[in-house]
Amino acid sequence: MKKIFLILVFTLLILNKSYAADGVATQYEVTMKKVELCSDATCTAPITVGEIDMAADIGAAEAGATVGNYASTSGIPSGTYTHLRVTMDRTFTITGTVVIGSATCATDGGTDSAATQLLDAGTGTATSTAMYLANADTYGADDGIGEDAGTGITLNYDNPKYATSITMSGDTVLIIYELTEPYTRLLKTPLITVSFGTTTAIGAATAAQCVMWINEPNVSISIK
Repeated sequence: MKKIFLILVFTLLILNKSYAADGVATQYEVTMKKVELCSDATCTAPITVGEIDMAADIGAAEAGATVGNYASTSGIPSGTYTHLRVTMDRTFTITGTVVIGSATCATDGGTDSAATQLLDAGTGTATSTAMYLANADTYGADDGIGEDAGTGITLNYDNPKYATSITMSGDTVLIIYELTEPYTRLLKTPLITVSFGTTTAIGAATAAQCVMWINEPNVSISIK
């Protein structure tokens, strides 16, 4: 029986700043909640592939095998599918560093990351840290606090790079991705495959101190 090989990722647009940079996440753990296949970009009539809570570290070498245990694809009905929608928890567990000039920002185990607050991080050894997918807003580069206006760090989910759309709902985020090509289910059990990378999966800015946020992993999804 084929298993679904799936990565739950999201995309966010970071306003380019001279004091901001991206870095590698060696740990990038997400909690999958639901996976659906769709025949259009808005998922008007989704087909549920699986609906369970399961944590997976997509920054680990064994990520494919771990995520591959999420759900069986044998029950997917006949039809043509063009998109995949995923639901996941907005809390991620991340270990990573970002080099900005002579400074190296690192996840520090802090607990201040929230919907309206970016991680107020440090410059020591990177440690596993819970980071929350923050709201679309402008955040202060010196303290990571959300602002009504300003010239700090702007997070915007309206025009994602890899996803078709991103929607926040409470403590979850729904993301729709277009498949690399449409898939028509016939007799063969489908195999959903994914390629990804976390080399630029976190961002940071330096001012008075390091402020860090969650970036997107590189992602491509196909079905055969």
